[in-house]
Amino acid sequence: MPDDAPSIIARAPGPFAVGLAALRRFWRPFVLIQSVAIGLALAYRFSAAVRAVCVVLARWKTAGGLPFAAIVGAVAGGLLPELAKWLVARPQPPTGTAGPDARRARARARRDVLFNAVVFAVNAVLVDELYRTAARLFGSDARLPTIVRKIAFDQFVFTPTTLSLTVALFLLRQRGWSWARTRPALGRGFLSSRVMPVLVPAWCFWIPIVAIVYALPGPLQFVMFAFALAAWSLIMVFIANDRARPDASGAG
Repeated sequence: MPDDAPSIIARAPGPFAVGLAALRRFWRPFVLIQSVAIGLALAYRFSAAVRAVCVVLARWKTAGGLPFAAIVGAVAGGLLPELAKWLVARPQPPTGTAGPDARRARARARRDVLFNAVVFAVNAVLVDELYRTAARLFGSDARLPTIVRKIAFDQFVFTPTTLSLTVALFLLRQRGWSWARTRPALGRGFLSSRVMPVLVPAWCFWIPIVAIVYALPGPLQFVMFAFALAAWSLIMVFIANDRARPDASGAG
C-alpha cells in the first residue's frame, strides 16, 4: 500500500463502490499481469531454461530465509511504487516555497518511504510464513482440492485479517500516531467503508495469482508472489492517485 493509501481508505459511499470503481478502471492491467503470471507458470513447466532461472531464485530465497523475504517485500511493495510515483508525477514544490518547508516536505517523503518499506517487509515475512503454514495444514501437493483449500484460507482468513490491520496502521499514521484521533475511525463501519474498498480489488487480483502460486513447487511460491506484489503495488499507486482526485468520494 503506497504512502497516499489513506486516500484509498477514506470513507466511501458503500462497502463495494470504491472497489468496483477501481476494478472498472484497472481491470486491463489486472488481466495483463494475471496473464503474464500464467505465462510464467506455463514457461516454468515447459521450458528447461526458465526452470533453471527459477531454481536459482528459489535457492537465493532458501539461503536468505526471512531476511531475504523482508528485503524483497520492502523493495517490491515499498520502494518500487515510490519510484513509479516519482517518475509519473515528479512533484514540484509550489512556487515561492521556503527552503525549510521544502526540506520538511522531503524529510516527510523519506519517512513515508521508510514506513511503506517496513510495512511491506513485514507483510512479505508473514506471507512467507503463510505459505509454510498452508503446506502444513493442507499438504504440499498441487491437487485441485488442496489448492482450493489454500486459496480459501489465504484470501478469506489471512488477507482480510492482515489487510484490516494494515488499514488501521495507515489510519493511525494519517492521524499523527494519535490513538485518540484514530479510535473513532475504527468503530462501526470500519470494515465496510475503509477495508472493503481495498479488499474487493485485492480479491479480484490475488485469487487468480495465488491459484498459480499454490500450483507451483513450494520453493518457487514466494518467487511468484514477489513478482505479483511488485505489479500489484504499482497498480495501487494509480488507484490511490485516482481516489485522491477532488471528485473522489469521501474525505480522509
